[in-house]
Amino acid sequence: MDIATEAPVETPEAPIEAPVDWKSGLSDELQAEPTLANIKDVESAAKTLVHQQKMMGNRIPLPTNDEERSELFSKLGRPDSPDGYEITVPPGYEQYYQDDTMTSFKETGHKLGLTPDQMTGLMEWQNGAIDLQTQNEQSSVNEAAGNSEELLRKEFGADYDKQLRAANRALNIYGDKELQQKLQDPRFGNDPALIRLLANAGKGITEDSAKGTANNSLVMSPLDAKNQIEKINSDKSHAYWTPASPQHQAAQKEMKDLFDKAYNK
Repeated sequence: MDIATEAPVETPEAPIEAPVDWKSGLSDELQAEPTLANIKDVESAAKTLVHQQKMMGNRIPLPTNDEERSELFSKLGRPDSPDGYEITVPPGYEQYYQDDTMTSFKETGHKLGLTPDQMTGLMEWQNGAIDLQTQNEQSSVNEAAGNSEELLRKEFGADYDKQLRAANRALNIYGDKELQQKLQDPRFGNDPALIRLLANAGKGITEDSAKGTANNSLVMSPLDAKNQIEKINSDKSHAYWTPASPQHQAAQKEMKDLFDKAYNK
């Protein structure tokens, strides 16, 4: 007996529905918004919105008035008052940072909204500028001193040392301590016109002419000068033998004048 084979019943496939565009419920204007073009679904849109809200919360709005500007400076790290800046003046720079200068510096920095790190950076820059200026000034002084010596050596010739001794002699006789100290500064003491004036004045100084001057205690006989030379030579604590002493240069000049007096140079 043959068994009939029953043909399988074909089930019709359900129609595939096209995905609904999540933007279909939006207005035509929003659907055409380019910003939404790359957002695939509602969840992506929600994530994007949350992320943007967080970003906006971390942003600081631009100030529109002095009050908002001051608030912004405080948020960025400016101290509550100018006294909040802790600034240390490096050793050797005290003359450039007097109390009034530092007060004004802090007040200006606070007004501009500077942070402590920014103020420190400005101080470091200023110190560098001071160093450069000092180096340039010293170079100029050295150059001027060299030019002055070269000029006077040509002018005085073989009498150069003798003329300098005469200038020092005049300075010691007629100049007070304040002037002598000032002229030890190369900025003032290397002026060729001044050296000429003192040299000419020193040529005419005698025992009698020195009497009655402010420094008449310098008047001495050749024998007194020799005794003083011997005294200085025997006293190794004298500034003449101590190059580091602030009075060393003055002591050298004193010794030259003593030799000049003792040996009629």
